[in-house]
Amino acid sequence: MKQNFAVLGAGNGGQAISAYLKLKGKRVTLYDRFPQVLEPIRKRGGIQLEGVDATGFAQLDLVCEDVAQAVRGAQVIFVVLPAFAHAYVAQQLAGCLEDGQTVVVCPGATGGALEFRAIWNKAGCTAKVRLCETNSLFYAARAHDGVATISGVKDELSLAALPAGDTQAILDDLADVYPQLIPAANVLETSLNNMNTVVHPLPVLLNAGRIESGEKFRHYFDGITPAVGDVVEQMDQERVAVGRAYGLDILSLRDAYVHYYHCQAERMSDLCHMAQAHASIMAPAVLDSRLVVEDVPMGLVPIAELGRAAGVPTPIMDAVITLCGALVKRDFRKEGRTLESLGIAGLDRDSLLAKL
Repeated sequence: MKQNFAVLGAGNGGQAISAYLKLKGKRVTLYDRFPQVLEPIRKRGGIQLEGVDATGFAQLDLVCEDVAQAVRGAQVIFVVLPAFAHAYVAQQLAGCLEDGQTVVVCPGATGGALEFRAIWNKAGCTAKVRLCETNSLFYAARAHDGVATISGVKDELSLAALPAGDTQAILDDLADVYPQLIPAANVLETSLNNMNTVVHPLPVLLNAGRIESGEKFRHYFDGITPAVGDVVEQMDQERVAVGRAYGLDILSLRDAYVHYYHCQAERMSDLCHMAQAHASIMAPAVLDSRLVVEDVPMGLVPIAELGRAAGVPTPIMDAVITLCGALVKRDFRKEGRTLESLGIAGLDRDSLLAKL
């Protein structure tokens, strides 16, 4: 049972996790790169946690803008940041990690743990740490002015370590605070079970005119019409096929709706309209939102690259990567997570699975 935790990232998820851990009796340090993000927490003296999972005022042990200070003496380090911030914080961690620590990338998006390991290797980090990632966040949560509100808690979340031999020991260490964690086969399974890649960028792309004209509409309930839903499902089938090529029976989006939200319907659009947890989620107000600039380069790009390496065609993913990049004038294939940047270029299927 671990007592000393550091949480890197004071966004919605990071505030909810740090407050929850403190209310569970742990020593908790919260880090964020930007002082203005931490200011409301400092002003309040901690975080008020509200919602279905826990309620109370969490007076954190330390709130700081320095990574080295935040992780000093921490037994478990939760990285709760957008995927486009992973490379920065991995580089910062490379020089200050201590033997025996566990780093949990929560979530890893697609290739999070691989990117951390590749950056640490390149930086010459020799600390003996355990590294793992989850496939999603624990909570649906929002944080504002030092108040974190949890609106939903996943009753099951998969975790895999890199290498996978460390997975069970990490699950055992976290069982007292997150008993809903279950083991995944390896970090390819957690990475390919990143559902955001199929439900975020494509609806934004196909509703670009509505977004750019300033229309306010619900991302899932209004933006995913029957035709859009059909294309989402076709792209999801590509993701599942990539997983199958690596020996993984990953969850389809359709099955995920059944599993997590107990929804069943013939058309994907109807499924998307049945999950009440998504009912109030609005479409982004700008085209270059996280739904594109995070989920394309850190989600679709590595999945498509893994598909290409395994001989699995991903024509819809490829089109979404190209068109979303053109939409926001960015080369996502160049700046995204490639097999080279993840440290797995040139490996055949068996060599990659052995490495994991």
